[in-house]
This record gives sequence, structure tokens and C-alpha cells, in this order.
Amino acid sequence: MKSIGRRIYRAILAISLSSMAVMVATVLIVNEDLEDTMLQVEFTEERDVFLQHRPGPDLLVWETANLAVAHIPQGAAMPSNMPAIFSNLPANFSGELERDGKTFLVRVEPSPTGVFYIAKNITHFEDRESLFQIALAVVVLLILGLSLVLAALSSRRIVNPLRRLSDQISDIPVGASMPRIPLDYQDSELHTIALTFNRFLDELESFVKREQSLLNLASHELRTPIAVVSGALDVLEQRRQLNENDQATLARIRRACSEMGANVDMLLKLARREPGEEKQPLALAQLVEQALEDLEASQDMHARVTVSSRQSATVLAEPTIVRMLLRNLIQNALQHTTRGIQIRLRPGSIEIADEGPGMSAGQQAILAGQKRMNQDGAPLSGLGLYIVTLMCERLKWRLEVVRSGSRGTVIRLHTAPA
Repeated sequence: MKSIGRRIYRAILAISLSSMAVMVATVLIVNEDLEDTMLQVEFTEERDVFLQHRPGPDLLVWETANLAVAHIPQGAAMPSNMPAIFSNLPANFSGELERDGKTFLVRVEPSPTGVFYIAKNITHFEDRESLFQIALAVVVLLILGLSLVLAALSSRRIVNPLRRLSDQISDIPVGASMPRIPLDYQDSELHTIALTFNRFLDELESFVKREQSLLNLASHELRTPIAVVSGALDVLEQRRQLNENDQATLARIRRACSEMGANVDMLLKLARREPGEEKQPLALAQLVEQALEDLEASQDMHARVTVSSRQSATVLAEPTIVRMLLRNLIQNALQHTTRGIQIRLRPGSIEIADEGPGMSAGQQAILAGQKRMNQDGAPLSGLGLYIVTLMCERLKWRLEVVRSGSRGTVIRLHTAPA
């Protein structure tokens, strides 16, 4: 993940370097053009002076340490005392030549009476240009260093308020009453972000309080009918008017009522994230048998469910929540197919395989923890797949959809061994 500060630093540095490159290129081009213009003007003036004051259209050869001039009349041969710098130069030549460590600017051009040669020592110009280039390089290095420092300071100054806001948000403890972010930001954008986040915290706390109130109400409303049913069962037992079959049915109702009470308590604890029962060593094969017995009244169990076990696997977990999890997964498999179901108990895992039409992409996303609602936005029905993920999270078990398609669905629970 890239840092905003690093990106701002690079952007400021890139702008500085681009501006400096354009400036240096402009200075060099202007300096070169100015030097050429000055030399051309001087050459033109000196040529006109020599042509105006020469004694006639005859041969003219004149050479000093810094200047060499020659005029060769038309048809005349090259004189023996011709300056060496003009040797083998074609007509209409213009350029720089190096002689004896000196730089000469040479021009050869036709005139009305012959060919005019002129060479001027521009070594002092070249030396000045070298000094200018060295000075320009020093200035570039200074600007480069200053750009690095200013880019670092500017990016830090821009990012520090963002980092401060990020740290303040990260330091907020999650709870019923969360502190608010200070609004002492000079930048209007950061002030708006802090104000919006504080408003979000207000709404979040209000939502949590409403949820807690609903859970408290649900706790009372769900436990009261269970208590009434349990009391009524006690009254029926005290009357001693039931035959053996009725007593067996009554025992089954009491077991279901007790199971329902434990399930309600566990669901409320899951919703409130409260600690549950004490963990116990549990035999998975026995828990599966109990789940099948609970479902036997409403489902055709004997001909459809097959349980295979390599070893007697044992886990350390909360009994109620494990029974709820297994019963919900087995019931879901029974409801979605009329064919056989296989339950495989392995060391460290439980597999439930059916031969149904497979799970939808939305259902698989729910089991993967990627969403909590159906595609149409409706709440999940019954215990729901979302409750299954909550129970796995509570047990610290990993749920994996091994296969889901036209050949059926295989769900694997990776358990923590005792």
C-alpha cells in the first residue's frame, strides 16, 4: 500500500525538477543564440572594414595572434603565406576549428572580387562559456538540494494533519461510549472529515443502544414462553395421569424445551458477544447422534443419513453451540435434497455431503463471511447461514465449502482438537 506522503513528495520533486530542466534548457539555448549573434555581428563589421580599406582587388593576407584575414582575387592561386587555419576549407564554410589549444571561429564566403577568409580567436568566449556552464551546474545542484528539502518539508506539512487524523481514529476504543475526534483542524476538508466521523459515531452508538434494547426485550420475550412450557410440563408430571407413551412424549417435549432454552441463551450470548459455557472435551460421534435424534421427529433419518468415522474424534468446545451448529448444518442438508447424506468424521474435521442442487453464489458468500444479507436485501431466515458463521467464529473453527454444484454440496468444518 502506497503512502500519501511519499506520493506528494514525489509529485513536488517531479514538478521542481521539471521546472529546473526547462529553465536550464532555456538559459543554454538563449546563451548560445546570444553568443552566435554577437560573433556574427562582429564578423560582419570586421569583414566590411577590411574590404573597404584594402588597397585594391589584389591579394590580401593579414595574420595576428587573435585574427587572420585573407582575400584571394578571383582566378588567383593560393599564396604561400596563407594562414594554416584556412587550409583545405571549402567556400561558404562557417564553423569552429581547434588550433594549438585555441578555438577559432572561421568563415569563408565569396565576395564580388574573390573569396574572403576570416578567422577569429574565440578562446576567451569558450572559457567564459565553460565558467558559465560550471556556475550553472552548481546552481542546478543547489536547486536540486533545495528541491529535495522543500519537497520533504512540504509533503510532511501536508501529510502530518492527515496522519494525526488517522491516528486519532485508530486510537478510538470500541465500546458503548466512544470518544469524539477534536475539531481543531485548520484545513476545512479535514475539519469536515472529523465532523462527519463524529456524526457517524453518534449514529453508531445510537444503533448499538437500540440493538441492546431489542436484545433485552428479545431475551425476556423468548425466555418467558419457554418457562411457561417448562412449568406446564412440570404440572403434567405431577398429576401422574399419563401412560407410558405419553410420558415418553412428555420427556421428548421437555428435552426439546430444554434444548430450546439453551439455544436461546446461546444465540443471545452470540449477539451480545458474552462468554458462553465452559469448554468440555466432546466426542463428535456422540454429538452427531444427538443431533440426528433431535431431527428424527421431523425428518426421515434412517434411510438417508450415513455416518462414517475413522477415529473417535474429540474436541474441546462449548457443548450447546456445537450441537446447534451440527443440527443446523444437517437439517439444512436434509431440507435441500431428498437423496442420501453422508457425515464423515475425521481427525480435525467434519464433512457433511449431500446430493442436492448445490448452493447459490450468495449463500456461499454468506458462509465465506463476505456478506450478511440475501441478494434481495431480506434478512436471513431461521438460524440462517450467517448464524452458522457466527458459531464457527465463536468456536474458532474454520468452515469450508469444498464443493457445491449439480452433484451436491460438501461442507467441511475444521475443528480444534481437544
